[in-house]
Amino acid sequence: MKKTILFAILGTLMLGACSTPAVKPEENKVWAWAHGSLKMSDEKLEDYFFKADSCGIDALILECHNGYPTVMDETSFVDHEAIQIIERALPYAKKYDIELHALIWTTNRCEKHLRAAHPEWYQVNALGESCNDIKLYNREHYRWLCPSRSEVTEYLKERAAEIARIDGLAGVHLDFVRYPDVILPYGIQASRGVVQDKVYPQWDFCYCDHCRAEFKRLHGIDPMDLEDPTASEEWMRFRWNALATQASEICAAIKAEGKMATAAVFATPEESRKLVRQDWENFKNIDIVFPMIYHKFYGWEDEMVATATREGVEALAAADSPAYLCSGVYIYDVPQGKIHEFMDMARQAGSKGVAFYSMEGIFSKNRWAEVAEAVKLYKEGAPVKKQ
Repeated sequence: MKKTILFAILGTLMLGACSTPAVKPEENKVWAWAHGSLKMSDEKLEDYFFKADSCGIDALILECHNGYPTVMDETSFVDHEAIQIIERALPYAKKYDIELHALIWTTNRCEKHLRAAHPEWYQVNALGESCNDIKLYNREHYRWLCPSRSEVTEYLKERAAEIARIDGLAGVHLDFVRYPDVILPYGIQASRGVVQDKVYPQWDFCYCDHCRAEFKRLHGIDPMDLEDPTASEEWMRFRWNALATQASEICAAIKAEGKMATAAVFATPEESRKLVRQDWENFKNIDIVFPMIYHKFYGWEDEMVATATREGVEALAAADSPAYLCSGVYIYDVPQGKIHEFMDMARQAGSKGVAFYSMEGIFSKNRWAEVAEAVKLYKEGAPVKKQ
């Protein structure tokens, strides 16, 4: 799309980035996550897409269903709010030639009427407490559906498909497609007031009646009767497989509507399995996985962006997955002047693109000019200038 408007605030640096060709190859595509809301004004929406286009971002992943949905049909459970958020954003995506993907929370679902109608769908910890009844980590929105229940899977498939049917939408992006954190990322435990040097029962899910009965049917023992359930490879694999199967079915429902299926996942396959019971390299029917390589959350050095990317690429190949990987970068923790270096680290390690978290982070830190220059250099394949 030929640009006719100049973003004067960013000056000549931004204007240079605006000359980036509009062709959007699968490789080296630049993405950004963004928060959507019905409260967002038309002017704000316009600004989001204009700025994304101006600094070379090819695709926006717009959150339309989060932890506090307000407009839903309490009889059919249709997610009217999510649909309206996407339908409002689509004209701006078309105007600025930005690929639009709709982000929905997946196993973490907080609809109050759903919680009231189906409390049995919610996960239970090793103490027998339902996350529908307790505030896990003192977070009101930490309400998690059981991935082994077929009726839960059907519910989530319906919610994903109703959004995938929206004309003009490129795809549906699954977030929070996991179990609750059995162990929080190491870098944020202190901020949550917890010490997790091992697995503790209050954070270990899901021990609901259905999961226990199904595991006993398969393995001849109730997981609650195991001396140490977390030491049981069969019990761990049961939960990994339950989630991977559910995610795969939801992705199939999205693709049946002719849309791309993508997901945000934890930083590496090993950390994902250990921290949130998420075996993402074995998700089927998925087009792109976005590991959230938010390195400071784990207390990692910057170079771990490359290491984590490489581990993810290798895991997908070993699982014979046709999906490709796009590394997620937490803009808040990227040092000034190093955005291009982080992008290039990911590319050199095998990532097919880079996704920034988030548009709001770029806004709040006023880093548009730096992002624009980094994206321009990244797409040109320019070498990184070491500081």
